[in-house]
Amino acid sequence: MSEDSPPRRGSLRPRVASAWSSFRHLRTTHQLSEATYRLIREADVAALRRAGLARIVVAALLFLSVVLATASLDITGPAAMKQIRAAELTLVLFGALGWLGGLLAARRIAVRKLPAITASLDALLVLGNLAYSHWGIGLGGEFFAIFPVAWVVPITMAAAAIHYQPRLQVYVAAVYVIGLSVLAFSEGVSPPGERSAELAQLAGFFSPQSNLIRIVMVFAAALILILVARQGRLLLERAVRETTLRVSLTRYLPRELAPILSDRTFDDLRAGQRISATLLFVDIRASSSFGESMDPARLAIFISSFRRRVVRAATQHGGMIDKFTGDGALILFGVPAAGPDDATRALACGRTLLELVRRWNAKRNFEPALRIGIGIHTGEMFCGVVGDDDRLEFTVLGETVNTAARIEQATKNVDCDCLASWDVVAAAGEEALWHVVECEPLPGVSRKLVLLTPNAEERV
Repeated sequence: MSEDSPPRRGSLRPRVASAWSSFRHLRTTHQLSEATYRLIREADVAALRRAGLARIVVAALLFLSVVLATASLDITGPAAMKQIRAAELTLVLFGALGWLGGLLAARRIAVRKLPAITASLDALLVLGNLAYSHWGIGLGGEFFAIFPVAWVVPITMAAAAIHYQPRLQVYVAAVYVIGLSVLAFSEGVSPPGERSAELAQLAGFFSPQSNLIRIVMVFAAALILILVARQGRLLLERAVRETTLRVSLTRYLPRELAPILSDRTFDDLRAGQRISATLLFVDIRASSSFGESMDPARLAIFISSFRRRVVRAATQHGGMIDKFTGDGALILFGVPAAGPDDATRALACGRTLLELVRRWNAKRNFEPALRIGIGIHTGEMFCGVVGDDDRLEFTVLGETVNTAARIEQATKNVDCDCLASWDVVAAAGEEALWHVVECEPLPGVSRKLVLLTPNAEERV
């Protein structure tokens, strides 16, 4: 059968491939946005602190139950005393591990490694206590389940579940399965003739005191699982809250801001800030003539087609569309975070827009030919969210914004499609690709600007 042939009915290949794909998906580390990574890190820290507190509470409960259970017994045998002391030491170390893990999490130390480290130490304590009990009494390995400490295994596994890390759960399960298997089968199984004598030694492990300890362990496991459910609920509520915030705000704010929106970042946007960014204004020339010659349905299609090309150019060069204004648009570069190549990307976006419009003219044969005006400028401006909760708007304000709009308007006076200020061209290092254009002072602009347009060989 060729590789391109469909698998036969009942073939294991699709199921094996599906299982392997699921396993690879489990191991895949997805690329996360900075905001998502920050939220997950905060959730990890909270989970570590809760897990530490859970270990302390469980250790205290079990230690108290051991003390109460053994207080009414007259224990004189050295072996039994060793078992009790080993159990008490294990619980003290278990609680100390929880305190240390919570402390390190609170100080943001080794947050990514702490879950695996604490789970490994949990397993070392539990399996070590089981091994000590097994070898101290001299019972066959198959009797490991009768020791009360074996009931701690589901408690520690539940504690690991607080972190919501599938790979950690796989690791913990493997450690306990392998460890318990070594204990159970390392010395083989006792012959039937010896089992009666060994079973006679186990009556104490099923006394009311031992069963009390087991009941306390069930209660402790229930507390851990309640904590796991609470942790999951908190994460769900936070995810829904963040998603609702994004859905609500993206109706008013640029979609490029959605990945960084959170309660904190939104508050920062509401407070506003001064930033340095590069702006590109684009507008259709003589759009009124197109509106007069087209019926409403065709005009809607025309404007939508123009906006798709603006979005394409902005996306290609990493710009953020602040807003569409009828037949124009404002594209920002350096928002929400400034970059060293903002000016370069803005100029490249302008050239791409001109090329897209040229192709559009060739495709549709507009009569007269469609022309656009592009104005590009850079500088400091106010950036933030304004308005009330019923109508929010992301905006940029300031002299830089007004100047960029005036530069775009100036393209009509000098009859060219693209003008950029000297500040932008110099910041991009493209002085050789542009030449100065003589034009009247820009209305409403206090300082004299040097405006440039692309050289003939750079025009598209």
